[in-house]
Amino acid sequence: MALPADIRISRVEAATLTGTRPRVVGRNSRRGVHGGYARDRVVRLTTNEGAAGWGWSLAEEDDARRLIGARLCDVFDPSTGTPDEHIKFDLALWDLAGVLLGEAVHGMLGDGGSHPVPLYDGSIYIDELDPDTGRDDGVEPMLDAVRTGLAAGFNAFKVKIGRGYQWMPKDAGMRRDIDVIRAIRDLIGDDMRLLIDGNNGYTPDEAREVMRHVGDCDIYWFEEPFPESVDECIAFRDFLREAGWDTLLADGESSRPDDFDDIVRAGGLDVIQFDLRFYSLTRWLAYMPLIREAGVIAAPHNWGSHLSGFYIPQFALGCADVSLAEIDSATMPAASTEGYVFADGALSVPDTPGFGIGLDDALFAEARDETGWSIESA
Repeated sequence: MALPADIRISRVEAATLTGTRPRVVGRNSRRGVHGGYARDRVVRLTTNEGAAGWGWSLAEEDDARRLIGARLCDVFDPSTGTPDEHIKFDLALWDLAGVLLGEAVHGMLGDGGSHPVPLYDGSIYIDELDPDTGRDDGVEPMLDAVRTGLAAGFNAFKVKIGRGYQWMPKDAGMRRDIDVIRAIRDLIGDDMRLLIDGNNGYTPDEAREVMRHVGDCDIYWFEEPFPESVDECIAFRDFLREAGWDTLLADGESSRPDDFDDIVRAGGLDVIQFDLRFYSLTRWLAYMPLIREAGVIAAPHNWGSHLSGFYIPQFALGCADVSLAEIDSATMPAASTEGYVFADGALSVPDTPGFGIGLDDALFAEARDETGWSIESA
C-alpha cells in the first residue's frame, strides 16, 4: 500500500464532541464521580483534493501549523503508522489513509485477529457511596448497573473495587468490595466473564486477601491491584497460580511503556493495557512483537472516550493477541457508528475505509465553533 505523493494536508479542524452515557457513573478507588458524559477531543484533516479523515486528538494549533502543507506520504506510512513528530494526529491519520486507500484500518493492520470482537462493560463503578452526604446504598446500585449492561447485551463485566483506599475504612471497604464481587457473580451466573479493577487502591497483601475471598468466583483478570513493580507483580502471579486460580494479572494503563518493558519481559503480567489514545495506535503496533515474544495478551485501556470503544476493536481485529475490548457506552450525535453491530457480547466491525465512523458535518462545525479551532493552508 502506497499513498499518493501529491496529497497534502490543507486544513486541520478541532472540536470536542460530547456523548451521553446511559447513566451517571460513580467513583473508582482514586477518583470521584465520573459523571454522565464522555467527551472526545477530535481533529478532522482535509487534503488539497478534498478527502477527509478524523479521530481523537489532543493536538493544539501549533501542532496543526506544523502539519499544514505536509505531504500525507511524509507524515504517515501505512505499514508503520505515524512518526513521533506528528503522533498527536495518529488516529486521524490512520482514518485518512484508510479513506484514500479504500481500506479499513483493521485491513491495514493485517486482519490477524478474530471476528466479531468481544467487548466488556467497564462501567461498574463505586456507585453506592457519597462521602460528602454520608450516603451508602449498599450493593444494589452495582447490581443495577450490571442489569443495565445485561439488557444492552453484554456478557462480560469489569467491576471497580478498592473502596478502602479513601472512600471507606479499609476493613469495611474490603468487605464491601468482596460482597459486590460475589453478588455480581451470583447475578450473572457462571458462564459470563467477571473482571475486577483496583486502580492501584490496594497493597499487595490486601490484593491477596481479596483474592482469598473471591478466588472461587472465576475472576478473568485482576487489573491494577497495586502500584506495579517487577518483584511484586511476579510474586502476585505466583500467588495466583499456586492457589490454583486462572485469574490473569492486568496492568499498564497509566504506565510509561518504556519503563514497563522489564515487567513484561520478566513475566510479571498476563495482560498489557496501555491506553490506546494516549499511547497511540502506531506505538501499539510497534509494541506487538514484544507482546508476542513475552507470551502475553494486549487489551488497550479505554475510559472517558466513546470513540476509543471502536478504535480498539479495529486494532483487535487487525492484530492477533488482543483480548477483550473496553467500551464507554454513550450516545454521541455527531459520530455515526451504524456500521458496527453489537450482539451477544461482541462487536462486528465494518469493512468501511478508515475507522468507518461517520462525522455529521453540521454538528461538527457547531462543536468546532464553540470548542475548537480551524487552520488552513494559505
